[in-house]
Amino acid sequence: MSNKRLEKMCTDEILSLAELKEDLYFKKLPEDKIKYYVYESMKIGEEAAKKIICSNPNKNIRDICEDKKIKIELKTDEYDFEIIQMRGKYDAIEKKILLYDKSIKWLEDEFNKLKVDKMFDYETIAEIHIAHELFHYLEIEEIDYVYDKLDKAVVFKMGPIKKNYPIVKTSDIAAHIFCKNVLNLPFNPKIMDYYYLIGKGYIDFDYLENYFRELDETLKCN
Repeated sequence: MSNKRLEKMCTDEILSLAELKEDLYFKKLPEDKIKYYVYESMKIGEEAAKKIICSNPNKNIRDICEDKKIKIELKTDEYDFEIIQMRGKYDAIEKKILLYDKSIKWLEDEFNKLKVDKMFDYETIAEIHIAHELFHYLEIEEIDYVYDKLDKAVVFKMGPIKKNYPIVKTSDIAAHIFCKNVLNLPFNPKIMDYYYLIGKGYIDFDYLENYFRELDETLKCN
């Protein structure tokens, strides 16, 4: 499976479902609700992106953050166990986006090995993470959390007793779509996770092709 075949299979819908499947309560979701979480989350991300683009014509992502008084801080002191685990983070208390330099460089190195460095050079990776964290800022300050806008999942039920929990990963689905649109990317940023896993040898292209086919079937069946 080539990079181009992988990119062709990585539609927004498939990568959004892949993100949804990583949620703690995914298995609690009724099959007929899966499309609801995928498409409603994507819609929220797209609408937020349109609003930002219309409000900030001809401005790049760093300018938008500056206008919103969001600081961008590059951290270069990660411990080894933090690398890759922490690429970017929004600090709501100090109103700043933290970028982790070593993590970004490590990703860039892996992408170089796979010859997708034209898609993902250092600055592109950094901008993707800035845009992603900007969306989480918007959730806190302007639009509310995506998972609070959507139905909660029933994770426990016994007689009249019922416990509902939010599907937190819907926020990341929306953030990926927001990021793609704001940065005008030809790909969904979630694809980075899979290129990294391939680069490290955790999975191969054949495994991923089969997995994406399964996700496609899930979307068609529900």
